[in-house]
Amino acid sequence: MQEMGDARGMRRREARAALLAVFAAAVIYLFLAAGLGLDLLEHSAHDSYTLAAMRWREGHIALGRDYPWLELAIFEGDYYVSFPPFPTLPMWLLTFIFGGNTPSMLVNFVMFLASTLLGFLTARSLGRAPEEAGAWAVGWTCGCNLLEVSLYGGVWNMAQGMSFFLTMLCVYGLTRMRAQKRWRYIAPVAIACAVGCRPFQAVYVPAVLLALYDAVCADGEQSEWKRVARCVPYIIVPGMIAVAYGAYNLIRFGNIFEFGHNYLPEFVEAENGQFSLAYVGKNIANILRWPEIDADGRLNFPHAFGFAFYIANPLYVVVTARLGEAVYRRIRYKEKTLCALDALLLLGGAVHFFLLLLHKSFGGWQFGTRYLIDLLPMLGLFALRRGKGIRMPEGMLLIFAVCFNAYGAAVFHLT
Repeated sequence: MQEMGDARGMRRREARAALLAVFAAAVIYLFLAAGLGLDLLEHSAHDSYTLAAMRWREGHIALGRDYPWLELAIFEGDYYVSFPPFPTLPMWLLTFIFGGNTPSMLVNFVMFLASTLLGFLTARSLGRAPEEAGAWAVGWTCGCNLLEVSLYGGVWNMAQGMSFFLTMLCVYGLTRMRAQKRWRYIAPVAIACAVGCRPFQAVYVPAVLLALYDAVCADGEQSEWKRVARCVPYIIVPGMIAVAYGAYNLIRFGNIFEFGHNYLPEFVEAENGQFSLAYVGKNIANILRWPEIDADGRLNFPHAFGFAFYIANPLYVVVTARLGEAVYRRIRYKEKTLCALDALLLLGGAVHFFLLLLHKSFGGWQFGTRYLIDLLPMLGLFALRRGKGIRMPEGMLLIFAVCFNAYGAAVFHLT
């Protein structure tokens, strides 16, 4: 009876902590939205996913005409959404309720709160106390540029918000694969869908496959061949999703790997194309520069191409510190501090970072360095896997991160 009572008490404690974390994220978000005069139910004029969805309903893939305020790919005289297609699917479903006036911002708000909840569940799955898991969750989503990105419903905002949510779903699934077999299906599907929002999420596929293999090994199968064979059913649907992306790209642009960005006028006219080593130095300089303080003591943020990413997204500092500690303990005490999954998470993050540096820019008008939030779900998982609670400096950093992003988003859009 005592154990049953303890279990019920823990469930209540978990529910209370999860609710508080999501509530805190909602309050921060809605406070900013109200201060900026945003309408939660508003349809964004920059929501090209809904435009594409409405064209799908008419039996067309191309948009049929130009929308000068959108980033559209121009190919063989027609206009196409230049972003990967997955977010068009949920917006297509919403068009049957709202028509062409889908609540773009509300979609991002829901994904923001869902990402916070998944952050809590991931931290709990890795053994964190409910209150600590709640703190991690709020810091994970509100303490980075996802907070500002989620305030709007444009195509850029939705692509990143949905990618973050789907990658967080995958991250939670990686922690549950051994205990619950359904997550062996869900996690690979989630990362496959995330790739359809932000293609570079594909760099984490090796980590997902390794986690899947480890989960199958934990079932006790002795034969190596049978272990691999038992992994196959879990990757059939993700494989089909990848084939669908390739077929869609082939129909639109004649290339299974082309999502459309190469046909934006910005990149067609660029001397070095969309990706080049020539862009690395400029991008590094941009994402390391600091905001300026004016004569009135206010922070002035660069309005384009990013700034000090470790201030806007301080989870990078936490991850770097925990990696440094792991390396130190390995060298000093010969401890086995990093496993193969940790290595793949870090390698995926490093490759991801480098690929972004190759891009012509880190994005135009923006607060912070929004491209780099794409890495945070998997890097946050690495930090949580270190088996350490939130230390005081980390806790202070997470509080700073939330305050800075809330303040910065407000100042950026009001000045």
